[in-house]
Amino acid sequence: MDFCFPSLNMSIWRHLRCKCLRLLTIGIVGCIAHSLNNSASGQVAPIAAGSWTLAVLPDTQIYAESYPQHFNAQTQWIVDHAESHNIQYVLHEGDITNRNTRAQWDNAFASMNRLNGVVPYAMAPGNHDYGPGGNGATRDSLFNTPEYFGPGSFYANQASIGGFYESGKTDNSWHTFAAGNSDWLVLALEWGPRDEVVEWANQVVADHPNHNTMLVTHAYMYYDETIYDWENKGSSQSWNPHSYGIEKIGSVNDGQELWDGLVSQHGNFRMTFNGHVLNDGTGFRSTLGVNQNPVQQMLANYQMNAEGGRGDMRLLEFKADGSVVVRTYSPVLDRHDTSYDQQFTFRLDELRDPLSPPPPPLIPTAVASNTLVTGPTDPSVNTVESVSIPKTGTPAISTLQVNRGDYQIAIDEQGPRYQDGVLLATIRENERDGYQATVEVGRNSFGDDILSLSVMETGNPGNKELNVNTAVAWFQFAAGWQGAHVNANGTLAPGASNRVQQSMITRQAAGRYKLDLDVDSRNDGLLFVVANNNGNTIVQTAPLDSGEGWDIRVQDNASDFAAVGDDRDFSFVYLPIETENLTAGRYNGVVEANELSVGDFTINRTANGQYELTIPGQSPETGMLLLSIARSAQAAGVVAPDDNTLSYSATTNGSFLIESRDLPSGNLQNTSFAWAFIRFDDPIAPPTPAGDDDRDGDVDGADDTRWRSQFGRQGVLTADGNNVVDAADRH
Repeated sequence: MDFCFPSLNMSIWRHLRCKCLRLLTIGIVGCIAHSLNNSASGQVAPIAAGSWTLAVLPDTQIYAESYPQHFNAQTQWIVDHAESHNIQYVLHEGDITNRNTRAQWDNAFASMNRLNGVVPYAMAPGNHDYGPGGNGATRDSLFNTPEYFGPGSFYANQASIGGFYESGKTDNSWHTFAAGNSDWLVLALEWGPRDEVVEWANQVVADHPNHNTMLVTHAYMYYDETIYDWENKGSSQSWNPHSYGIEKIGSVNDGQELWDGLVSQHGNFRMTFNGHVLNDGTGFRSTLGVNQNPVQQMLANYQMNAEGGRGDMRLLEFKADGSVVVRTYSPVLDRHDTSYDQQFTFRLDELRDPLSPPPPPLIPTAVASNTLVTGPTDPSVNTVESVSIPKTGTPAISTLQVNRGDYQIAIDEQGPRYQDGVLLATIRENERDGYQATVEVGRNSFGDDILSLSVMETGNPGNKELNVNTAVAWFQFAAGWQGAHVNANGTLAPGASNRVQQSMITRQAAGRYKLDLDVDSRNDGLLFVVANNNGNTIVQTAPLDSGEGWDIRVQDNASDFAAVGDDRDFSFVYLPIETENLTAGRYNGVVEANELSVGDFTINRTANGQYELTIPGQSPETGMLLLSIARSAQAAGVVAPDDNTLSYSATTNGSFLIESRDLPSGNLQNTSFAWAFIRFDDPIAPPTPAGDDDRDGDVDGADDTRWRSQFGRQGVLTADGNNVVDAADRH
């Protein structure tokens, strides 16, 4: 996959960020967890009697560049288990190297040579294996040289190879082998195959009508279960081969063109394999060819994860009954990835529904943690040394991908999905090295829909990211929390809210919104908000004097107070005063008065814009604070939510020092704010009426049946461990 030359258009780079690789390629450490998975330790499962294994190596470009030991671990594991797992063939999906340099080809050659004479293999070079510096703009590759994998090499002289497309090159090849009482044909085709290569491949397949056929090529399937289709989807699918410079020197075929012109045309086609694609790097589709034969098509790529994937590879067990078990295994970690899109089963002769995630396990309470970051604070230095989670609730919060100012969160090793709830965040460091910060929670910082934090320098219009400590809390919609993700135009994001209707939210002006949840916004509860972007964006609120909702403004964190803001996405959670275990309040720091109080605490203004909060027996080490502006300000005839930012640190006596700073100066200034404390070991839980089993706020006929069908039959791990979702799980 191309991190450095996507579409030769750097806007894609800036938009999707591809941040975990940027972290890796400049030598940063700190990716703590490396994939969105449920993992299981131990040796890979043994295969059944009569089965055989196909091993698939996804993009190894980062290994060839920086972690050759991981590449070695993959091929050595295959050698060591060739007999025990009856491994008949190995496929490499391309991007063997990252820069098409001799040093990287030396690493790749040393790793792949471990297979020589043990297990035969087919290789399909990727865009990074072609062109100067691996830019994919030409069809020149060191792959084709005799000292690596070109004519005369061990690879080219394997007995299983039937031939090559053109003299003097080996990057288009066909292979045959026998396994499972069947004959198999493998086509290994170049990056964005040319028309003439596709014509040649058609003839090869036609010449082998009794062989089950599989294709391996670098770019075919996309991460959303579709295939590349330049004609109809164009640049909406990133990294299509047509968008590279190679299109200027000859014909190119993407996934749809390969399907139309090759794969679908032969009744003996069974499978396709590719890498290249980022985001979750996973895809599967099952489609009928023109002869009504199912073709199973899959994408696997792990290069965007820590250390380029830490050895994750695919092992396909072909069983005697016609089923195929797909497993993802890392010999580096000795770990199975057992998540739904990494371990699954299909039949060669049947269509299979596309992979889709199961319902997330119910988390009946808020889940909170502290996130500590080390590394240079200077926003011009693009490094982060480490990210750690010293304190967390249950299930545990950890991190997935990180770089300076961007931290992708995991909950019980699963990235929290945008449609499943709201992740609120607070800056947990009032100042670091003279810098102040704000935090957003966006869904596309790493090019996927997993929520992640973006920490930005306050008052800097240049979108400068900082290494600053934060605290987070996760509110799952299915648990009953009332909240939503709201689009910039004031519409609710589809399927990403709970107990919120469109009639409750209206856009009043640029960046100004009114939210009415049919409660008394002055007395019934507290609203907490966060920007849902990846930029210099913050959100402020103010309960209306009438109590009929909240005034909300979204703005740039370098802008001054104004009547309007910026039309940007935001998210919110409402906490009624009946919330279980709630200690919270709304404090008017201008007149030094509690306007709303829940629980046992004291709060005092200690200086202009500084407030000390003391909660008996608690500290910033035992829980975290949610903070939101809750004041209407007036200036030059404008009435709008105050334009301050909020953060907190620990005092020397273990209490909370909350700071309010004016924009864009960053000077300390008094304001009013809502706050709520969430303990790590005894967190808050949403109030639910008796009998409201599905936690939608209504007791109705849907409760008992709907609840059990959605959660009880999924084997949900409940809070008290008895696998029965009941009231006890909230205590």
